[in-house]
Amino acid sequence: MTQGVSPPTNQFDPGDRWVPVDRRWLGLDRATLLPAVVVLAFAFVLAAVLPAVNSAVEYDDTVTAGDVMEIAGGVTFEPATDWGITSGVRAGDRPATGSYPASATVEADDVSLTVRTGAFSGDARALLEQIRDTTTALDDSIHIDGTPTPVTTDSGEHGYVARYAGPRFSGVLAAFVEDGRGVQVVATGPPDTDQSRAEEISRMITSIDRDREES
Repeated sequence: MTQGVSPPTNQFDPGDRWVPVDRRWLGLDRATLLPAVVVLAFAFVLAAVLPAVNSAVEYDDTVTAGDVMEIAGGVTFEPATDWGITSGVRAGDRPATGSYPASATVEADDVSLTVRTGAFSGDARALLEQIRDTTTALDDSIHIDGTPTPVTTDSGEHGYVARYAGPRFSGVLAAFVEDGRGVQVVATGPPDTDQSRAEEISRMITSIDRDREES
């Protein structure tokens, strides 16, 4: 009588994650290669291509000597020559809607400066604290350097300015308040921003003024 052969007790079970040889390429599942390549390409575009394109493209609207930007409430500032205007309008170019926008932004290289205005019931120090709290709430890696410093514009506006920084950038926050209208300034650039850019930012902040009659 021939005895039956018992099946082996330890059979190989490749499991759901095993990939047949004919579906592999360099040890990787061919089905996952395309999504991985797409993700890597997208990451490369965000990290390298877009910043390079942004630096290479010329601005459509460049500041010339004597230009003045105006925002709502009769608030004005003098942008640095040769910076690009990415939002906002010049004083005298009132939009067809009849009112100036609430903000204006100018940029040069990787440095940007935005001036924004709106109603505010506190003083300049309180406005700066609000800007700081909002900024850090959006990104807890941002920190404010030192205590706010008083600043006075060329027209006599009194406010406060403070430096802030993150892992890959540094900047300046400034705040002014008069007659219930606040003006906030946010300037941002890389940590190694050229000193000449920093001086231009300082001059733009101290050029802030407001039309007494309109306000």
